Amino acid sequence: MKTVLIINGEKYWKEYFAGFDVVQKKVQTSEFIIKDSSLYAVDANGVCKPDIIFWRLGAVNPNPRYRNILELIDYSGVPCINSASTLLMGYERLTMLNTLKKLGLPVINFNAATGTQHLKNLEMKFPFVTKVGNHHGGYGKSLVSTAEQWEELKDLLFIHQDYVTIEKFIDYKYDIRYLAVNDKVWAMKRRGKYWKANSLTQEYEIIIPEDEWIKKVQLLQTHIKADIVAIDVLEKQNGEKVILEYNDIPGLSGFPEDVKRELSVIVKNK
Repeated sequence: MKTVLIINGEKYWKEYFAGFDVVQKKVQTSEFIIKDSSLYAVDANGVCKPDIIFWRLGAVNPNPRYRNILELIDYSGVPCINSASTLLMGYERLTMLNTLKKLGLPVINFNAATGTQHLKNLEMKFPFVTKVGNHHGGYGKSLVSTAEQWEELKDLLFIHQDYVTIEKFIDYKYDIRYLAVNDKVWAMKRRGKYWKANSLTQEYEIIIPEDEWIKKVQLLQTHIKADIVAIDVLEKQNGEKVILEYNDIPGLSGFPEDVKRELSVIVKNK
């Protein structure tokens, strides 16, 4: 019986892999070992020698150790969804943004500095958004609307030994997630509770994907060789659209059941 190792992710995934030995472990509490060219995952519940890995880590703060784990998975040759090389490409936010820009996709322009001592050189017309480091899930991000707020935030940011980006605040109408799984694409229109577009979602609606944006997400998918990928698009009040980011471990909440089935088929076929 083949073993599917699910890294983090929702508990319901076990239901989609009948006929397989399904093991679920958290990357935060697991160690990975390569011995005699074989890969093993070890935690308090025992040892697993996976035939395939289903990586569903989600929006957690990145850790250099997780990157090391992906490198070992890549070295081992054990299939992973998405592949370890694809996940490594999207692991760092700056690399992710560079990938979108090089493909000619419409991303938000930003000012940046590798150290917080140059914050005074980054400011732009209010309001703007500051983002420090490589965090996900809305963390490390602040909306700055006044000079007083900016002065206070600069003092807080100064203690971080990390890069900072500053971008124009977009008073968005909707956040639209285009989700590509294999050769299929879905779209969901969302509204967040506050100004952060893709956190604390209050309302959502499945919509028909626009052909133009199907091509864009599939261009990205082909370039990074992803089985699953999503782009988060902000629609401005004037109807113009711009990409906020791409996500190679996107959440599936609110999407049709077909998405999960399609993704599980990819895992099983690998």
